Amino acid sequence: MVLRDELNSYLAELYRFENFEDYCENGLQVEGKEQIEKIVFAVSFNLHLVEKAIEQKADAIIVHHGIFGKGLFVLTGHKKKKIKMLLEHEISLFGIHLPMDAHPRLGHNALLLAALGAASIEPFGIGFTGENVKKYSLNRILEIFHEQLHDRNFEEKEIKNGIFSFFKRKGFAVLNNGPEIPGRIALISGAASDLYEKAVENGADTFICGDIKEHIPALSYETGTNFINLGHYYSEKPGVLELMKHIRENFAVETEYVEIPNPV
Repeated sequence: MVLRDELNSYLAELYRFENFEDYCENGLQVEGKEQIEKIVFAVSFNLHLVEKAIEQKADAIIVHHGIFGKGLFVLTGHKKKKIKMLLEHEISLFGIHLPMDAHPRLGHNALLLAALGAASIEPFGIGFTGENVKKYSLNRILEIFHEQLHDRNFEEKEIKNGIFSFFKRKGFAVLNNGPEIPGRIALISGAASDLYEKAVENGADTFICGDIKEHIPALSYETGTNFINLGHYYSEKPGVLELMKHIRENFAVETEYVEIPNPV
């Protein structure tokens, strides 16, 4: 068991919330019961997650995408429904946004680069760059991420488009206009494709993030670099899983991850 406010203080210290100017209030967003014995973890806060948390008799929810907006906000319609269910069942909601992206040990980006055995790690925005010292090929990198991020029921569908060297493999959208064995990799989880060009200017030949925009295929072709879109959901799954493991190791609470993949 852990006290709600004790957990909130612990998370604030662990992730250094005060160092981030974010789109939301990080930490406790909806106050539930004081004593927490079971925590449900997920990437994003939504109605389906609340229903699952109630089924699991959870006392708290911890997500990466919580309630966005600061200060007072309007609770109407679908927003009211979710919050009403939390309050009726006294379930606390904790959201950890940018601090989870940027954490050098428990963050999505650090964990994804660690899975590749990257070295010479340097901060880049809320992500990092690193050298592909293992000399993994682009296909091997996709395999590693597939093994780490997808569950057993994931169905692979391959798509190819020759105009911009675009293909979809292992569930990831890839533009392979760069080296088959990447050198310098830039990795920023979530909606970070706008930083692609800056990463290339800073020496990256391969950029990995969680979204893709219309101009990206041409940019990949014109710069002779690789671009990998892991998907917003999957690029921000590692930090949630790692935090769940960390909490389980440091507090006497039951934990469970709820997989609710976002298709976009």
